[in-house]
Amino acid sequence: MVEVMDAALEQAQATILAGIMSKPEQAANVFATLRIEDFDQQYRLVSEAIHGLRINRTQIDQLAVIDEMTRRGTLGKCGGAAEVHRISQFFGSVDYSVEIVARHARLRRLATASLRVQQLAGTPDADPYAIAQRMADEARGVIDGIESEGDILTPTLGEFLAVEDHASDWVIPGLLERGDRLVLTGGEGLGKSTLFRQIGICAAAGIHPFTHERIAPQRVLFVDCENSPGQMRRALRPLAIQAQKMGADPSNLVFVETRPEGIDVTTPEDEMWLVKRVSALQPSLLLTGSLYKMHAKNPNDEEPARQLARVLDRCRAAANCALVIEAHSGHGFGGEKRPVRPVGSSLWLRWPEFGYGLRPADDFDEVTRHVDLVPWRGDRSERSWPKQLRQGGTWPWRADEPNPHNYFEGRAS
Repeated sequence: MVEVMDAALEQAQATILAGIMSKPEQAANVFATLRIEDFDQQYRLVSEAIHGLRINRTQIDQLAVIDEMTRRGTLGKCGGAAEVHRISQFFGSVDYSVEIVARHARLRRLATASLRVQQLAGTPDADPYAIAQRMADEARGVIDGIESEGDILTPTLGEFLAVEDHASDWVIPGLLERGDRLVLTGGEGLGKSTLFRQIGICAAAGIHPFTHERIAPQRVLFVDCENSPGQMRRALRPLAIQAQKMGADPSNLVFVETRPEGIDVTTPEDEMWLVKRVSALQPSLLLTGSLYKMHAKNPNDEEPARQLARVLDRCRAAANCALVIEAHSGHGFGGEKRPVRPVGSSLWLRWPEFGYGLRPADDFDEVTRHVDLVPWRGDRSERSWPKQLRQGGTWPWRADEPNPHNYFEGRAS
């Protein structure tokens, strides 16, 4: 059985290299999946030469490969020009052969990763949670090809600009697309948490949170680290009822986790807890926070903020979702307006695509509840966030001014 597998693997490697030498345009797909190290013995030397020709943007054929290997001093090591000629005579499906080589390469890397984990488990101060996380990370990197260098052929400006941009993959048209990160801030009692929940429930119900136009319903996950289950039920129930009155029931598209004691994603067990839920539920929108309840270290320190940002980015990658994170803003001094930037590490000023905070408008009172939606960092992409909000109406918050942009501009069909 082993001999058959070895023969199949050898034939697959030769078929890939022969395919590239006959049709060089196949090289991009091959090297986007396989590394040079995934080839064995003489096939690795030939693949190195082919990749070198690609980097130099030189014609790839049998003669060019022989010349490149001569220049590198590797032609004799692989068996000479006759061996390159032998390899070039193979015929078959390059795509299928790539699958065979990739499978064997992943199995080898998994075996290597397993040995590393075994060594860690044998140390006197071994931490089972950290080892389990290491094992999961290594396995995921192998299966997803994250550890692979992939195709490192950097495009020229002309090639770069010639690639057609993909249409925006909107979660909420005009506001958030998959992969976006928004940090929403505000002072206590101003309605930030209500707006935070309104965004999530409306997205799940297929209702734009500000224009109330119908949009595609989204899968939403709330991970609340501040409120008890009872508090969250009382907060979410009227929003769900309002959505149902408008003919859109978000009940089956919203998932709710409450951790009023907070979580500490700088620990392996809480990191795994969060990532596992996001990976399993695959939301298109993840709403979580507050930031200060997501780790137990000094909120002003850069390192725990970096660790938290890494975990949130890992969640974002696991579901290709948009993130909305709730955070508190600082206090004003000497009669100055209260700042809207998030308290804690300055990393939060750099990390998100969008940062907005609620601040009382000049005519704010407890009846009108009129607020400005203030950006505390420049948007990385042009979006249509309203400038002011007012409480009251069918939803707790509504946009208070005509929107200068088209919310649905660039919407994917």
